[in-house]
Amino acid sequence: MPKNIFMQVWSILCLAIILSDTYLGSLSAESQQPLTRYAIDVERYRFGSSPDHMDPAFYPIPQIKVTRDTYLQEVDAYHPEAIAKNPNRGISGPQIFAPVLAKYVQTSDSRWGIACIAMLKAFHEEMLKQVATRKWFWQFEHPAALIPLYRKHLIAGGAIKGDEIWFREMWLTYCRNLHVWDSEPVEWRGGCHRSMPEAFAKGRAAAWYPDIPEAEEWRRYSDLVFGDFWRAKDAPQNDTGYMMGPLIILICGGDQWTGDNRVFEDPGMNRLWERLLVEISPDGLINPYGPNGGWNSTADYRIAMLERLAAITGDGRYRFGAQKLFNYLRYQHRGPKKQSNDTGAPWLIALASIWADDRVEAIEPNVGSLWTKRGEAIRIPHTDKQLTDRLLGNADFRENRGHICCSWYMTGEEWPDKLILRSGWNPGDFFGLIELHPTSFPANPGGIMGLNRWGAPFTQIVTSKGASVENRLLIEDVSQQVKRRYHSDKLRIDEFWRRGSMPDIRSEVTYFEDTPQATYARVRVQNMDGLPVVYEREFVFAKNRFLATREIVTFEESFEARLAPLWNTHNVGPQIGSHWANTFIHQPVANNGTRSMKSPPVDLLVWFAPRKDCELKVIDRLIDDPRAEACPNQVRYQWEGTPAIGEKLVFTQVYYPHSPYRARATSNNPNPNTRAAYANKLQATAHASGIQIVKDSSKASVLRLELTPGQVEWVVFNPEMEPLQIENLQSASPFLYRSTSR
Repeated sequence: MPKNIFMQVWSILCLAIILSDTYLGSLSAESQQPLTRYAIDVERYRFGSSPDHMDPAFYPIPQIKVTRDTYLQEVDAYHPEAIAKNPNRGISGPQIFAPVLAKYVQTSDSRWGIACIAMLKAFHEEMLKQVATRKWFWQFEHPAALIPLYRKHLIAGGAIKGDEIWFREMWLTYCRNLHVWDSEPVEWRGGCHRSMPEAFAKGRAAAWYPDIPEAEEWRRYSDLVFGDFWRAKDAPQNDTGYMMGPLIILICGGDQWTGDNRVFEDPGMNRLWERLLVEISPDGLINPYGPNGGWNSTADYRIAMLERLAAITGDGRYRFGAQKLFNYLRYQHRGPKKQSNDTGAPWLIALASIWADDRVEAIEPNVGSLWTKRGEAIRIPHTDKQLTDRLLGNADFRENRGHICCSWYMTGEEWPDKLILRSGWNPGDFFGLIELHPTSFPANPGGIMGLNRWGAPFTQIVTSKGASVENRLLIEDVSQQVKRRYHSDKLRIDEFWRRGSMPDIRSEVTYFEDTPQATYARVRVQNMDGLPVVYEREFVFAKNRFLATREIVTFEESFEARLAPLWNTHNVGPQIGSHWANTFIHQPVANNGTRSMKSPPVDLLVWFAPRKDCELKVIDRLIDDPRAEACPNQVRYQWEGTPAIGEKLVFTQVYYPHSPYRARATSNNPNPNTRAAYANKLQATAHASGIQIVKDSSKASVLRLELTPGQVEWVVFNPEMEPLQIENLQSASPFLYRSTSR
């Protein structure tokens, strides 16, 4: 059994933990409800009560300057010499050999070029074998992105000529026998992760070999797919997984596709590329959202992409982002120095070494919060050729051709995308990523996708498609009698692939203000989850302190409802009360649930404003959804009832990052009356005892917080802007954060 197996096993510990707002001073062995659920790790408690990002033991994320040589050192750590000795890598050869190509670009040494050529010939042989035995092969993304790069650099270095017969035959074999995802259809349409690689590959073949019978057809197909993408200049996938498919094609070969740099420099593309940058946390991590591969999903893709963007545009902000990402990956490195440094996929770091331009100096991006927009993507029937012709034009009516890639269609409408809550770019700064988009799967506008402090994550979402409620208000129709509100466009497909039952969810940002001390925002969502309600969520982000939110649901019809603000996490406890709980993620989960990652030891208080009609519950998510293995426990503050038409229900929360605390024995005396105790009431309650709700109604909410002794902080939610006076606090602003010394 691995020595750290306890980090992977959930324990239900029986503790006297109904602390409410009263400090008990000790823990008993008596089991009470709700139970805590957490994995014991005493290492979490060794740093005391003051997180210090300057302590490399607590915060081991490096802050080195990343240059081209840095990437090349990583390339050397992948042992390119050993890779080059065995060119027979089959269909995965172009990926595996990327470090060898990087050495060729770096040194111009012919032996590296000869090795790349041998690999490409072996790749050709593997394709022929697969075609002979199974009619086709399916590897559509990486060869399409990488092989044109091999050709470009091998020609530039003099290793091959543009008319090499063997390369021609290899590439035509690829283009003629590719069947994406091992399926019968070919020549997919739309600007998505199936269509873009196939179209790019066939477009290169038509350009390189205009004498082939397919040249005109392939050139036309390639132009059509690029036009599908260029119409929206956005990727349809709202996630940190599939989105990288079309983007890596553009980054690797956009200039070859168009003959210019429009995909990098066009003003309409800025929104897409900026997304890669602003979603990076101050510690250099990526909070996953949408269908994804797990924690820090596709950060290595972003490193390579940002380096190329920086090199072409001269924008140093992109280099800054790549540097942050790379340093966080170095922190996650597990193996000894003699082995691969495990700082991302070798092929992507190899690309970063090829593209990195040290003439571009890293420049810190904007330090403030912001919110972004993206184009709307909907799912529609992908085999309806009449529909394809109407929406995209020039449909291919031949059987098994021209299907819409992954059923995604960009409507041309814009919706809010993400609310980025940023305290700064300094190590350990508090950061939040809030979903705003209404038509994605899962649909979670207003949901907190990521929250980080001192390099630690406080939540992680499910990795897969479909529906999941992520760190927002749960709204359920208990009786299942209310009529759902579906979109009028009956072509739309919902998260369960049902046609005509797409919830008509609409979102808008109705308020946004960023100040040096705090960020204020409000998002309004109509028909949340297809129900006849208006859901609003307000945010007061006190920079490098805490996040306070207020969730308001207005019932446009009366129905038996279950409502609950909720928080998904790994661990709940050890401190827990009647309306609050301590939470933490001891190890975020990566690689589609197969690998545990590192995290500095930081806890998060999840505090719900007390209501007599609500009950705190700790839920085992795995009972109903095995996809939740990355974040299997849930804290919810649940309400049930039948609201009247027009009734508003308000739920207010505070999320406060802090050091882990535990009760310690005050004596080693074996007397059975000797009990473990916390140092003080704040530690015993994970700081919950420092929060008071002064006012909480549909019109306004006021919080008084003394999370640090002697520092009093006020939070005001006042959407109707009525004059408020509480103690020495006077305000008629819609939002307010104020900190004073007592």
